[in-house]
Amino acid sequence: MEASLPDFRPSDPEAPRLRTLERYDVLEAPPTDAFDRITRLATRLFGVPIAMINFIDQEHQWCLSAHGLAPGRADREVSFCARAIQQRDVMVVPDAREDPRFADNPFVTGEPHIRFYAGAPLTAPNGYRLGTLCLIDDAPRSFSDEDRDTLTDLAGVVMDELTLRHYASDLDASRQAHRETSEQRRRILESITDAFMALDEDWTLTYVNAQAEALLERPREELVGRCVWDEFPDAVGSTFQDKYETAVEEARTVEFLEYYSPLDRWLDVKAFPFEGGLSVYFDDVTDRVEAEENLRRERDLTEAILDTSVAALVIVDADGHISFANERAGEILGDTPDALTGMRYADTGTLAPLDGTELPPDEWPFRRILDTRRPLSDERYVFRRPDGETRSLSVNAAPLYDANDDIRQIVFSIEDITDQVQYERELKAAKEEAERANQLKAAFLANVTHDLRTPLSSIIGSAEMLAQSAPAECQDSVDRIERGSRRLRDTINSVLDLSKLEAGAVAPAPTPVDVADEVLGTAELFRPQAREQDVTLTTEVADDALRAELDPTMLHRITDNLVGNALKFTDAGGTVTLRAYADDATITIEVNDTGPGIDADFLPQLFESFSRGDNAREREGTGLGLPIAKRLTELMGGTIAVDTEQGVGTTFAVQFPR
Repeated sequence: MEASLPDFRPSDPEAPRLRTLERYDVLEAPPTDAFDRITRLATRLFGVPIAMINFIDQEHQWCLSAHGLAPGRADREVSFCARAIQQRDVMVVPDAREDPRFADNPFVTGEPHIRFYAGAPLTAPNGYRLGTLCLIDDAPRSFSDEDRDTLTDLAGVVMDELTLRHYASDLDASRQAHRETSEQRRRILESITDAFMALDEDWTLTYVNAQAEALLERPREELVGRCVWDEFPDAVGSTFQDKYETAVEEARTVEFLEYYSPLDRWLDVKAFPFEGGLSVYFDDVTDRVEAEENLRRERDLTEAILDTSVAALVIVDADGHISFANERAGEILGDTPDALTGMRYADTGTLAPLDGTELPPDEWPFRRILDTRRPLSDERYVFRRPDGETRSLSVNAAPLYDANDDIRQIVFSIEDITDQVQYERELKAAKEEAERANQLKAAFLANVTHDLRTPLSSIIGSAEMLAQSAPAECQDSVDRIERGSRRLRDTINSVLDLSKLEAGAVAPAPTPVDVADEVLGTAELFRPQAREQDVTLTTEVADDALRAELDPTMLHRITDNLVGNALKFTDAGGTVTLRAYADDATITIEVNDTGPGIDADFLPQLFESFSRGDNAREREGTGLGLPIAKRLTELMGGTIAVDTEQGVGTTFAVQFPR
């Protein structure tokens, strides 16, 4: 973070405070790791989502550490902390919306929507308040006296951390200053979050803080006054000894990361030489090292996956140059991965839609994603390689963003679908040929049924007249002629209806329909037939009007076919139940019978034209009622389902959108 204190006049009342802030050099080189540990601790300790360490210069608030919010800079005039440093103790705002000082503050009305704020001043030893350790919540809350004391102590730890660093750099300046501030330094050393130990020129341990005790798993009483190499013999000849001796001999700070086997830990070490000894800060970073190692392994695994992927993977930087291509990409694009790397995306070949003309580079997927910031999925193109070979490709792509939310790269996954496209074209041609054949069939069936209906009507009429005058011994034959003729007419009508449906010559005409009225009407229509068969026909319809936008003619045909089919397969003494009910989105009609049920082996063919199960062999029917009902249902956007159990019965359920 780059920041500098503005010029100020000696007469400025802020001048001494700003000079103190400048001496600490905190804006240019903050102890970020230590600050981050304190803000994390504060959020856990107080149960708030955000904790921040802020410093106030003449014009700005500088956030040097934040947990729960990105650090940054804000104008001093809108800063809560700028007000907090005007008082000695903790400033608490239980509900910023109710506080006239902050109700219109942009950090209250906008992100992060501050409602609760508590800030403890960071007070330098000379009494000047340099900034705050503050807590933020997006909900109002109370703050007890004990909470105030705890936050004040934590703010003291922050200031101690700064003061420690300030003092540590100055240890070799004055032994007398060290003696005068020894108690304060001891308190600081005990309060810092890093482990710390001090060594004199003979490598004798002169100080070990509590954190070092815990990390080294040794009480300080056993260590202070003894030679570090005697107490930690495994460090002799190691990086630890080499770095410490270098720091002392060359009078310079050393920093290093090293594994210490007796503790089975990775230590991050900083050693600061001073006249007559060495100050050593160290921290257990085993988790961080292991996380970095896991990340490295994952990166290696990712690279291995990219290299061995069956899909072609290409990564293009925001400037249009290819930064990665795997082996499969080379095979499809007609070049080696090394040759593709660094090449401009538009120099790899030419691109065109499957059935279109060549695209200019500005219309390639790369440029479109760069402009729209949107990924794409399964877009199909024809790619012509420099060697003249063309391939059909399926392209998926997604952008990758940097920390500023700018697109830094676009990742392409490319699949060669040349064979698939050829197959789809052949399949489309076969489908079109089948549709033409189906249209011819429909036309043929329409003509045949039309030619058959006229003589069939004459036969039915003649049979009806003959029944009135034929002698008794001929009545059975006349009845058979009439029944057979009517059955043939029904079959012809069904065949004609089915042919129209298959040819797409039927379209629904939706209109508001009272489905309850339709269900009751269907039941009344079939009640005489049910009585004749000694079958009980009942209805179960919701009291409320069941209205939906449906084609009434198609709905009649569906309910007639389902109820007629149920009566056909229900023996005397059985029951057929017609139900209708609805919810907010759908309306459902069910037809339940107590017939013999449907054989599970026949269910896959249930809705196929002219298909009839074993139970239907001895019963009249064309095998077209259910296929017609299914097609009419689907034309109106509905679904039809069947639930059956042999020996118990069958239920057909038709569901429509309302």
